[in-house]
Amino acid sequence: MPSQRFIPGIFNYCDYWCERCAFTLRCRNFQMGAELARADRDENDAPAKRDAANASFWTALAEQLNRPAGDWISDGADDFVLEPDPDWNEREKSRREAVRQHPLARMAMDYMQAVAQWLEGAQADLKAVADEMVETARRPISGDIEAEALEIGEMLEVLTWYHTLIPPKLSRALDSRLEAMEPDDGEPEELGEIRMADANGSGRVALLAIERSIAAWVRLRELVPAQEDAILKMLVTLDRLRAGIHLALPGARDFHLPFLEGEPR
Repeated sequence: MPSQRFIPGIFNYCDYWCERCAFTLRCRNFQMGAELARADRDENDAPAKRDAANASFWTALAEQLNRPAGDWISDGADDFVLEPDPDWNEREKSRREAVRQHPLARMAMDYMQAVAQWLEGAQADLKAVADEMVETARRPISGDIEAEALEIGEMLEVLTWYHTLIPPKLSRALDSRLEAMEPDDGEPEELGEIRMADANGSGRVALLAIERSIAAWVRLRELVPAQEDAILKMLVTLDRLRAGIHLALPGARDFHLPFLEGEPR
């Protein structure tokens, strides 16, 4: 009987921010990564013992996976060869290009690049705010300057984390939606439903990343007023992305992700 410890597919619809996740003990991907990290950190083993430990690790990893029968191809997999399918390859290529050229995908890439540039270009204004905080802290009555400094760090961390997450999650959502709308002949109807659910789930992750980024930008605008114009442009782009997702993936708005959002009220 497969282990009930891990939640199936939890890592498919997450923001990969493991440090802030309450479900790492039930995530197979996180635990596999933790095992690899522990193996790499063990610097006291002799080379021969390290090699043996690595081999043992992979054996344990295979046992850990413990997938139900049917999830893996049988031992005769070496005898099974897939013949090239030119039609399938062409459909895949065409769909990937359609996703890449989709207005939302391009807008998400533009936003990612704009944030990367902003993080470099805003250094002077951010340092000016830091200097001002230092000067304020020297006064007899300075207020809660430490909390504001921590808040700026928090907002920057949120923006840095999510600006690279939005494009791939949105592209996956668009890809799954296109695939669901153009099923192959002979495919079961349930497969299309699974793909649409994947589109909505991935779209929901992108929406959450957008909404949390908007909240961070709004607060940062108050704390770093010299960057107001640049921040307003970011907010306009994110709002357009959010509206576009609502139109292109209407099911994403109501798709609930308990691992990221908590239980519905």
